[in-house]
Amino acid sequence: MIKLDDLDILALENFVLYLHLTSYKFSKITGVPSATAWRVFNRLAELGLIKRDERGFSITARGIVIAYLYTKKENIRIKSLSALKKMWKYDGDEIDLKHFLEDLCKILKSLNLSPFIICFNQPITIATMLYNKINELSEQTKRVIANIFLNFFPSVDLSNGCKVIISFDKNGNPYALAADCKKEGIKLNYYCPELIKFLGKESNVLLQRIR
Repeated sequence: MIKLDDLDILALENFVLYLHLTSYKFSKITGVPSATAWRVFNRLAELGLIKRDERGFSITARGIVIAYLYTKKENIRIKSLSALKKMWKYDGDEIDLKHFLEDLCKILKSLNLSPFIICFNQPITIATMLYNKINELSEQTKRVIANIFLNFFPSVDLSNGCKVIISFDKNGNPYALAADCKKEGIKLNYYCPELIKFLGKESNVLLQRIR
C-alpha cells in the first residue's frame, strides 16, 4: 500500500500553494536539502501527483486531491478546493466540491480502497463511481455529480431554458439523469415536469431508440 511521509506531504502542500515548483525553490522555501528535495519530487512524479514541465514540476489534479486528503492544514484544504475547481473547469460551489471529496474519502474507506487507485485527472471517473453509491451521498455531492454529468454527457435544452440529460426508469418514465433547472437548480435523478411536457407523445419513440 502506498504511503506518504511528512516530506511528501510538505512538498504537496507547497505545490498546492505555488502550483509550479523546482526542487531548488522548494529547498530554499523549506530548508530541505536539495538532494532530498529532488528525491521527493521524483517520487511524487512517479506516483502521478506532480509532473515535469518547462518550469520544473507542476501539481496534477490527482496531487491536489491527495494533498486535500492528507494535509492537516485548513488553509491547504481551502487552496486545494480552489485549485481543483480551476483544473477540473468546475463551475459550481467550492463548498459542494468539499462535500464531494469528503464523501469520496468515506466511500473509499468503506470499501477499504486507497485513493491512489483512482485517476483524478478526469472528474467523470469519480462522479460515475460515486453515482453508484447515491444513497450514501450528501445533497451537495449529488449537485457536483449532476454538474459533472451535464458537462460530459449529451444534454437537451428545454423550451423553458432548463438543460437536462434524458433517461428513462424501469417503468419507462422519463426523468433527468442530471438537470440544470431554472427553478430547482442543479439536480440529480430529477423527475422534471417540463421534461414530460417536452417529450410528450415522442417519449415512447425515444425510449425504443434508447433500448
